[in-house]
Amino acid sequence: MKNFEILKQEYFQILSKFDEAFLNEKHPNSKKSEGLSSLFLASEPDDYWNAKNKIMIIGAETRGWTTNLTKEYSLENYLNSSIEHNKNFFQKMMNAPRTEKITFHDFTRAVADKSGHEGLIYCNLFCFDWNQKSPIGSKYFKEIHEVSRELLIAQLNYFQPSIVILANGLSSMKFRREIFPLDKCKDTTNYENELISKNQLWQFNFDDKYICYRIQHPSTRTGRNDAKKARNKLLDLLPIK
Repeated sequence: MKNFEILKQEYFQILSKFDEAFLNEKHPNSKKSEGLSSLFLASEPDDYWNAKNKIMIIGAETRGWTTNLTKEYSLENYLNSSIEHNKNFFQKMMNAPRTEKITFHDFTRAVADKSGHEGLIYCNLFCFDWNQKSPIGSKYFKEIHEVSRELLIAQLNYFQPSIVILANGLSSMKFRREIFPLDKCKDTTNYENELISKNQLWQFNFDDKYICYRIQHPSTRTGRNDAKKARNKLLDLLPIK
């Protein structure tokens, strides 16, 4: 069992090198007014280390993520608020009614119902959104990309999930492969014999650390029926709680 303070300190070290103008809304050069969201940081479920199934779901980015800082800005206060916001939001999503809609958190709820919510971690490939959409086109993407990469690697190393679900689609493939390079993807499996294309569902063992599944983002509009079939297959493959 690990102490979450270890990851918080890692967050702190990474972000202490990062331009404060990306975090502090009252900074004279704050990027908030230009369309930058608040920082997204993964939290730890209360009983994570006792969970039967430890699964990390990595999305793309948020849509208008806002963390309200109730204390005077400091990096420590900002980190604590961001982590608390993630935890409260994800708990709310887990408790939301089950529907037939196709959204990211309809998918996370389906994973929780199959494999348990105690070991479920919600992360994103990018820790900021820009104007409520992908930051890839932002003039600050270089900075966003680098800090997002460092934070996600820290999260993977700390949580050590047994399963990673990459639910961020094809548009960010280049950046995903920086963290999951192909030369470390072993024992690959596709389900084309079940009429599910590799673009919709691909399974691999990453560096003998995690069993990974790559799917389209759950809210994708392209090939929606094929994407749904792939998600249902993935849910069949996941362990029961």
